[in-house]
Amino acid sequence: MITYTCDGCGKVLHRHALRYTVKIEVKAAYDKMEITLLDLIRDHREEMRELVEKMKDRDPAELEEGVYKHIRLDLCPACQRVYIREPLRFHPEQTAPPPPVDIDRFLRSLGKGGPSNEPREDGE
Repeated sequence: MITYTCDGCGKVLHRHALRYTVKIEVKAAYDKMEITLLDLIRDHREEMRELVEKMKDRDPAELEEGVYKHIRLDLCPACQRVYIREPLRFHPEQTAPPPPVDIDRFLRSLGKGGPSNEPREDGE
């Protein structure tokens, strides 16, 4: 069975469950370059050597992310609503909290705690 996980809250999303996909592209922005005749005839070898020297000890993934990064998120409906409200300040912990645990019911299910309104297995 195909399942997805909400990248906001970690909830398991089954294949046909309602989910949302967020695609983010972060690209370095450059102004349009104008190439002149001087640029075409100039020898760029020294500049290229210096650039390679600066980059040789850097992490390739870090260099790549400095130019382009693609991010894809799967979100459950609750996290999608939070994301839509403030996409630049998305924090999964802002989603609706899970329903509170009924401690008394839990204890009764273990055979501990006060009287239960639920019928017992022995008929009493």
